[in-house]
Amino acid sequence: MADSDKHNMKPRISILIPVKDEQNTLPRLLDALNETLRPLSDQNRFHVLILDDGSTDDTVKIAKETRSDCFSVGLCSLTRNFGKEAAIAAGLERCDSDAYIVMDGDLQHPPELIPEMLQHWQKGYKVVEAVKADRGKESLFYRLFSLLFYRSMKFMATLDLQSLSDYKLIDREVVHTIRRLPEKSRFFRGLIDWMGYPTHHIPFDVPVREHGNSSWSTIQLIKYSISSVASFSSAPLQMVTLIGMLMLLVSVILGSVTLFQWISGSAVTGFTTVIILLLMIGSMLMVSLGVIGLYLSKIYEEIKGRPSYMVKEEFQLSPDSEQ
Repeated sequence: MADSDKHNMKPRISILIPVKDEQNTLPRLLDALNETLRPLSDQNRFHVLILDDGSTDDTVKIAKETRSDCFSVGLCSLTRNFGKEAAIAAGLERCDSDAYIVMDGDLQHPPELIPEMLQHWQKGYKVVEAVKADRGKESLFYRLFSLLFYRSMKFMATLDLQSLSDYKLIDREVVHTIRRLPEKSRFFRGLIDWMGYPTHHIPFDVPVREHGNSSWSTIQLIKYSISSVASFSSAPLQMVTLIGMLMLLVSVILGSVTLFQWISGSAVTGFTTVIILLLMIGSMLMVSLGVIGLYLSKIYEEIKGRPSYMVKEEFQLSPDSEQ
């Protein structure tokens, strides 16, 4: 059998790395990938696709200059910062591989887990995901916020995402299913769990981020979390009805007590009760309108049919080239 035929028979593995302003960590990550993948390159074909999500530093330049003897390198640069979910979607739509590994570019997803991921994939698992045994160094606010988010997802969407991460290997069958989904607004981590494919978990300790801070601001995290919950559950809308029924019950009880006091001649003069009731009803109405507005905005985004990202530049060495 010719060498080229043997090469083409190797499983093709695409490693998708969404990045934004990671000029300090990306070279070290690529070096670590080089060391990790070299022993595996005899049995696999690796292609690393760097997904630039609107970087303003030298991230794109570094990606273009990267060369390796055990994997080919590609770049997909978006016109601006569309978000991590859009960058992942761009990567999944641009590669035709047997398996896909999604990992962050900040060195908090250890490349050393890849050989174990491949082993479990070869055993038949469609999804192999890294689970955070230790979340690493995080602020108290971030930990509490994460706990609230995961509890909300479990309660409202019946998805147990506690300690899960975006660092995962997914089979081509899973990717083809994702591509067929018509929705534009996606929550990658929740979507994979929702599909229910055979999954194996690999625990890992999150390393300390050595350079810079996360590009996620507090406001971005809150918006992202609210959008993710709304994408998987209509429970907040149903809670509006529950709140309305609760307020009706409170109004009936309060009205009955007031009427009884008036009949018995012991009614208290003043507007305190009326003001409190108006404030309660007004607040509930505004919250309810906000929840309804959130879902209307999600519908609006979907029916527009606007793409979730725009590509500025693509640079790709052939994934089929000899290593």
